[in-house]
Amino acid sequence: MLNLLYVLIGLGILGLLVMIVYAKLKPTDNSTIVVAEKTALQLESMSDKDAVFSLQMPLRNIGEQDSAITDVLARPYLPQEQFPDAICYGHVETTDRRRNDNYFEALILPAHKERMLVVTLHFFAATQKSMKSILENMVDMDVALYFDGVGRKACYTKKVFFTVQAIEVKALVGGAH
Repeated sequence: MLNLLYVLIGLGILGLLVMIVYAKLKPTDNSTIVVAEKTALQLESMSDKDAVFSLQMPLRNIGEQDSAITDVLARPYLPQEQFPDAICYGHVETTDRRRNDNYFEALILPAHKERMLVVTLHFFAATQKSMKSILENMVDMDVALYFDGVGRKACYTKKVFFTVQAIEVKALVGGAH
């Protein structure tokens, strides 16, 4: 009976050691979108019915393993209850893989490397007002960036936020002409 107890304790200790070694050797990546390093908002174009703004920020892998980034999505938070005059859509692409089909081209992000992302925000007039007059009354707008990735582990989704300041939009619209 005592031998059985020793065997069970030994197996428990062996199992604990295996879990510790696995946790230390488990491959991981550590990718993130570095919102603190975003560029200033730029006005790309504006007409009476729509306006396009963009900015850039790095997607950085500070981990020891490569990351496969499969998707990046922008989700502007501009509810009609807060701002009924415009609708905003966003999309994300890399500076070296610009696309016009709202598709993010998956990429491998090596350890300790980064890629610059372009976040594009497209505003559409929801009323008969001109886009310039709409954006002159813009409110602060949060944007969530979701990105999906996979290392040699389970898939993950991460989310970061940044705020488009109304004062930035108003300054750009006032200078557009």
